[in-house]
Parts: sequence; C-alpha cells; structure tokens
Amino acid sequence: MQKMADWTSRGVVVCGAAGALGTALTVDFAGRGATVIAVDGLLPTADRQVPNVEYAQLDLSDESAVANFFTGRDVPWAVVNTVGGYAPNGPLTELDIAELNRQIELNLTTAALITKYALRRMIEVGEGRIVHTASKAALSTHDNGLPYSLSKLGVMHLVTMAAEEVHGTGITVNCVMPSIMDTPANRAAMPAAEHARWPAVADVAEVYAFLASPQAGLVSGAAIPVYGRS
Repeated sequence: MQKMADWTSRGVVVCGAAGALGTALTVDFAGRGATVIAVDGLLPTADRQVPNVEYAQLDLSDESAVANFFTGRDVPWAVVNTVGGYAPNGPLTELDIAELNRQIELNLTTAALITKYALRRMIEVGEGRIVHTASKAALSTHDNGLPYSLSKLGVMHLVTMAAEEVHGTGITVNCVMPSIMDTPANRAAMPAAEHARWPAVADVAEVYAFLASPQAGLVSGAAIPVYGRS
C-alpha cells in the first residue's frame, strides 16, 4: 500500500488561486493539512476564501514583485502554478501581435518568473516541487490559435529545461496539460457541448497534488495529459 504524504509541515504556494482550478487546489492542499499561501493578481472576495489559508495579492508578471515574494518568506515545499490566459483561434493572416505578446506574458513569462525565484529558494534546501499548467493546445494545431498554443508550448519547454537543470537533486519540475475543464464559465460559454466528457476540476487537482507530493520524486520534466473524454 502506498504511504500517504504528510503535508502538515509542508508549505504550498498556489499561484492563480482565484480561478476555478486554483480554488480547487487551494481547497485540496488545505484539506491535506498543508500550510497554503494562495496568490493571485486579484484576490477572491472574503466569502470565497478558504479558511486557514493566507492570501497574497501579487502581479506574477512583475519580476521585482515575484522576487520579493519568494525571498521574503520560508522556502516552500511546493509551488503550483495555474496562472494564465486564453485566446481563441483565428487565421494567421489576421494574427494580432498584441494578443501574441499578451499570451506569452500571461502564460510563459509568469511561469518563467515563478520558476526562476522558486528554484532559487528550493536549491538552498535541495528539495521541492514545481508544477506548472500547460495545455492540450500546446500539442495540437486543430482549433487552436497561435498565441495561446505557442505560449503553452513554451511552458512545456520551460519545464523540460528546468527539470534538466535540477536533475539529481530533490527538486522536480513538471506540468499538467488539461483539456477544457468542467467549470461554470466553460459551461456558460459552450452550453451545447457534452459537459460530461470534460474532466472535473477536482479530479484535475488530484493530478497536481500527486506531482507536488513527496511520492512523486521520480517524476520530473513530465507533461501529464488530463483530457477526460474530451
């Protein structure tokens, strides 16, 4: 039988904590007994905040802010990043360069900054977990525009390079690749879709939790597809 992880002495930073997935992860890690710091550019209202969780408002595209956040506290055991944005498909002949730059900043630049400063602290103690969010869109050109797809492919490449850099230590870097998830916002946007085929947010959160756990020490540089039946 697999030994259950003891989270009671472990700090977990959840980036993008105000979104549907970030909220599910905050609930999940807090329920496991971890000391959770929930980070977002816009914090949820008090009635939507998880009890016994510290909330921090932070622009994760601002390097000095990210640096100050990670250097000003204890070294976290895990940093789980769900920050990002989405842009719909469109022909390359109509490519909006401003949107391309925006998606790269939202999805890749934030992940790179989180990795840079989280790794600096984790290297001090020789252990830790970083879990980013890529997307099924990173590997598929069908129905995916260049800005979103390219930025998520960049996250996958970042994970590969970071994992190689810390290979042989107690630090791992991985990412999860969800397809469209079953959230109220996605249901509202696509009311005619087969919602039952979408992966539930709580189930997706379980994959992040495993990759962030001590038991996942042999897994690094991975991009785990979580597509449900979509």
